[in-house]
Amino acid sequence: MIGVDLGGTKIMAGVVAPDNRILGRGKRNTPAKEGGPAILKTMLECIDEALAEAGVARGDVVAAGIGSPGPLDVDAGVILFSANLSVKNYPIGPELSAALGVPVRLQNDVRVGGYGEFMLGAGRGYTDLITAFVGTGIGGCLILNGRIVAGSTNNAGEIGHVVVKAGGPRCGCGSKGCMEAFASKTAMANRLVKAAKKRDCPLGEKILRKGRLKSGDLAQAVRDKDEVAVREVERAAFYLGVGLGGLVNVFGPQVVVIGGGVTQALGQPYLDMVADSARQQIITDPDKTIKFVQATLGDDAGVLGASLFAREMMAQG
Repeated sequence: MIGVDLGGTKIMAGVVAPDNRILGRGKRNTPAKEGGPAILKTMLECIDEALAEAGVARGDVVAAGIGSPGPLDVDAGVILFSANLSVKNYPIGPELSAALGVPVRLQNDVRVGGYGEFMLGAGRGYTDLITAFVGTGIGGCLILNGRIVAGSTNNAGEIGHVVVKAGGPRCGCGSKGCMEAFASKTAMANRLVKAAKKRDCPLGEKILRKGRLKSGDLAQAVRDKDEVAVREVERAAFYLGVGLGGLVNVFGPQVVVIGGGVTQALGQPYLDMVADSARQQIITDPDKTIKFVQATLGDDAGVLGASLFAREMMAQG
């Protein structure tokens, strides 16, 4: 199986064995502003790199799965649009299927990541969970009674676009005050750059030079006690907690799994800040039995989840 994780910043592909071991990996920066054909071309480069590392030919591939930002038409394999990709109504599934000559299953990127954590990572052993991934944007996956909640439109679970402050900053989706507009890496980068234009802010200046914020640079700035960076991380963690606390009140999961590049880089102190903020909102868990844990699969969550969806597609015939 091939699993592909299409993100706003990077594309990752993996060749996945039947026992869920990743035999080969490929990784490229996402040409997010260049449109669908450029993304497909880069995706195929990642797949070929993974195949070469695994010692597997294209002809040996049985099926592929893609995790992509949404909203999507999963049945048609189409990205309808995305806040972080310059793509509209692009048939990424059929295009990749034609290129590889195998069936391709398209699903929401954080849904496949959440499913990967549920089946193989921090969510194993639970039936009710919320997963949240913090990166270029914020996405999530809701699983109740062991099943993904997709809703009537098959696009439910866009937790990053829950409004946490009415009239707040503009989000990439067009709304104002979304969790993503406060707590994503993009939101932090925007505020750090703004701060650098007014006062001493080493990280903001670095973003201006490099053109983007790396999660590792954010974590290093926090370790270096860059006051502006520390404040922005605390602010982002607070608003992520506000949103997750509200979702916990509605859905009552056993566990909240938090992942993504930002979480991975900042680690337990960040997770604790998010959990503390969430618990200030939560009124449905007086005994504090609901756990907040860090995702364990790292960058592999999306690749593994996408391959699981592809395998299920083949099993269903």
